[in-house]
Parts: sequence; structure tokens; C-alpha cells
Amino acid sequence: MRLAELHPNLRLRIAVAFVERTLTTIITPLMAIYLADEVGTARAGLLIGAAVVLAVVASLAGGPVADGRGRRVPLLVGTAGTAVAFLGMAAASSPWWGSAAAVFAFYALNSVVSNFALPANEAMIVDVTPARHRKAVYTLQYWTVNAALAAGAVVASFLYSGYFTAMLTVAAAIAGVAALVSLRYLTETRPETDGRPRFGALLRGYADAVKDRAFLRLVAGMTLWLGLETQLIGYIGVRLAQAFPQRREWLVLGPWHVHLTGVEVLGVLRAENTLLIVALAVLSGRLTRGLADRPRVHLGIALFTAGTVVLALGTDLVVLMAAVLVLTVGELLHIPVVQAMLAGLVPDDARTRYMAVFKLDVQGGLLLSAAGISAGTVLPPWAMAAAFCVLGALIVTSYRPVLARRAVQPST
Repeated sequence: MRLAELHPNLRLRIAVAFVERTLTTIITPLMAIYLADEVGTARAGLLIGAAVVLAVVASLAGGPVADGRGRRVPLLVGTAGTAVAFLGMAAASSPWWGSAAAVFAFYALNSVVSNFALPANEAMIVDVTPARHRKAVYTLQYWTVNAALAAGAVVASFLYSGYFTAMLTVAAAIAGVAALVSLRYLTETRPETDGRPRFGALLRGYADAVKDRAFLRLVAGMTLWLGLETQLIGYIGVRLAQAFPQRREWLVLGPWHVHLTGVEVLGVLRAENTLLIVALAVLSGRLTRGLADRPRVHLGIALFTAGTVVLALGTDLVVLMAAVLVLTVGELLHIPVVQAMLAGLVPDDARTRYMAVFKLDVQGGLLLSAAGISAGTVLPPWAMAAAFCVLGALIVTSYRPVLARRAVQPST
């Protein structure tokens, strides 16, 4: 499949999603650090948790709107709302306004509008992509997302100190251009046969999905996994930023002396994680081809938990980077099996409803990340590391019945 063969909407959305994901990657971890500096770490965790709750509500509301009213309107609301939110954050963080409350309000707005548009984006991909091309499209999307994550992590970390408002202003301008391009070229793709289902009926469809106990165990396990994963931009990011506010020497490579702040170290670690995922994805599949699902998942969880524990305690750059390598290998072992388990659990006639519920794992993980920021104000690093070990054990427990069912089913 060539890029030129894709529907124009899809090419546009891939480009816009790259821009939006890069901007979100720049802002999200920095918002935790910014709020921790402005209102205190405990309150910062509570505020970010509140933004996540609003995002969950927006995502659940966006699904019925996308099915009943079409894809174009939610997508335009998302892109235009993102531009407004970034412009508001830039103004609120500037010296002439200087309101942390307003910065958070616009950040929450960005979270709401972007999550409101997510169901429409997923539906639009299915609308315009033939079944034979979907794997290639999702692979392309995966690579662009990870490229955006790497770019955003580096830009954010090295421009945060002294350039926060300028960075937000540039982000607002870029998001504004993306919104104008979307307004001009994005077309409606909702099939006419979809009709306009009633809002209540769509909500009852969500209720059907949450009655599936095995599916809920999978959602719970993935939520806990993401809660562990997002500690890097939550508790661990705040810890590094507060422990190392000034540049210090982290590494000596012959004549080169690497001096970084804690925020810049966070950017290096996040960029490393993303680049390793892209570089090792194919290799990991070949090396684990003969490994059964259960030991593969358990090994992946163990490696990921161990890497996160080291990040919670470490203060040496080489050790921290080694920990990221370990947890990335764990991630690559774990995620493909989860995707296969999900495919085996979701009925074909209820895929939209199930996927809408499954995607709440991201918001649940962010809630756990926010809780970690607040907990880190009263717990020492060793206690937080112990809590991460407990999370790892709970992930294994959550997956157990799903893995048992998969072991007696034909491979998918």
C-alpha cells in the first residue's frame, strides 16, 4: 500500500494527529512539573486527576456524537479546541497574566476536546480504510505516533526552563494552522446507513461491554499497566525535576561533559524509550516467536516493573538509561499479546462499544499517574518503588483468567 492510495481524509488526519500528539507530548509531562511548582505536588496530582475524569466523560460523549451526528464535527471541535487551549495556556502563563488556575483550566479544556474527538477519529479510519489495508494503516499510525513522542519529549525537556510561554505560543500557532487546514479539507465519512441512533441506546451498548467479566479483567490489567507506565511522566518526572532543578554533570565521555537538569534528563529517557520501541519492535517479535503467551507476558511485566522501580530510585544517568532499556524490552514482550487477547475477546458485532470501553484504560492509567504524584509527597522513593512492585503483581493477577482462556483457544 502506498501513501497516495490512502483516502485524503486519512492522509490529513495522520499529519494532523502527528502535530497534535507532538504538542500534547510537549505539554502533558511539563504540566505536572509546572503545577507542582505553582500549587504544590499534592494539589498538582489532584488537578491532573480531575482533568482525566473530564477527559473520560468527553470520550464517552464523543462516541455517540460521532455515530449519530458524523465524524467531521467532533474532529473539527478537537482541532480548533486544541488551538484555543494552547493559546489560553500561553496567555495565562505569561508575565502579564500569570495565573496557574487559568493555565490548568485551559489544559483541562485541551484534554476534554482532544478526547471528545478520539472516537470520531477511530471511526473515520474504519470508514475510509478497506479491511485489507487496515493493518498497514495502523502500523503507519504507530510509527508516526512514536516519532511524535520522541520529538515532543526532546523539545519539551530542553525548552521548558525559560521558554514555557513561548513554547505554548508556538504550539497554539501550529495547532491553529492544523485547525484551518482541517476546516478546509476534512470531509464527512459516516456511512448513510448508520442512521442516527438514540443516545440512550448507545449508552446501553456500553453497559453490555462492561458485563463481560473476562474483558473487564483485561481492561483492568491494561489500566494498571498504563498506571505504571505513566509514572515516568508523573511521579518520576516530578522527582527528577525537583531533585535536580539546576544543571549538573551526569556523564563524562572523554572530553565531553554532559550537564543536564532533571527535566532534561526526563526528556532523554522518554526519547530513548520511544526510539527503542521503533528500533526493537521487529527484532523482539523474531526473538520471542516460539515463546508461549503466559511466560512472555509474565517476563514482560517483570522487566517493565523492574525498570520502573530503578527509575523511581536511581540518580545516575547510565543506570536510568539502562532501566529504560529493560522496561522497553518488557513493553515489547507484553503489548502484542494483549492486543491478541483483546482481539479474541471482542465480538465482531460489538467491536465499537467494546473498544470505546477498552480505550478508557488510558484515562485510568493517567488517574493512577496523578495519584502517584500526590502519593510521592508523603512517601519516600523506596515506598513508591514498593508500590510499583504491587502494581506489577496486580497486573499479573488481572491477566491470569484471560491467559488461561487463551491457552485453550486456537491461536489468533
